Amino acid sequence: MKARLSALILSLVLIPLEFLSQAETQEMGLDERINEWFTPISNAWQAIVLFTVPVFGNDIPFVVILLVAGAAFFTIYFSFINVRRFPLAINVVRGKYDDLDHHEADESAQVNIADGDVARTIKDESQEGEVSHFQALATAVSGTVGLGNIAGVALAIALGGPGATFWMIICGLLGMSTKFVECTLGVRYRDVDEHGKVYGGPMYYLSKGLKERGFTGAGKFLAVLFAIL
Repeated sequence: MKARLSALILSLVLIPLEFLSQAETQEMGLDERINEWFTPISNAWQAIVLFTVPVFGNDIPFVVILLVAGAAFFTIYFSFINVRRFPLAINVVRGKYDDLDHHEADESAQVNIADGDVARTIKDESQEGEVSHFQALATAVSGTVGLGNIAGVALAIALGGPGATFWMIICGLLGMSTKFVECTLGVRYRDVDEHGKVYGGPMYYLSKGLKERGFTGAGKFLAVLFAIL
């Protein structure tokens, strides 16, 4: 009797588990369904962005050529600002010019002056900014430096040898000009609400900057595309 009772209890436990395991194998979970849905889109986008171009017998992703060419253009266009203004950048981060925020604008400057301030940069001088220059730098670096900058360096050296370090340094120096352009556009086209909170980024300067050039639709499309990607 006890043996039959034990067998009955065991069957009542095992049968639901068997059906559950079969259901799990037959029906995909939510994460798997999302992955299955996005995989074709991801593959298509990867084929567009990472398609290779033969250069001196080597296949180089077009996006790498685009980034390096753009950085080189900005470097030359702004007369090697990444080198010329590097000491200035260090001094700004050190806080050398913090005291200038409490001085009036130069009246002889060829800019719009309103009550002793440059019109486009008027602020409540009785209040300090939300972050210091160093905190702003740390925030920018935290959003830029990631796994690719750490593991990518080791992988590049492992695949390309020590010589890869030289080209990474060159690309990094050129990329400083690209970052200068990004930050300048971000400040130029940022929004400040009535509480003094700042909103900015590529979505803003893509939409507002291209709108000034007469490409309103393209600016909105690129801003939305950047926000999604």
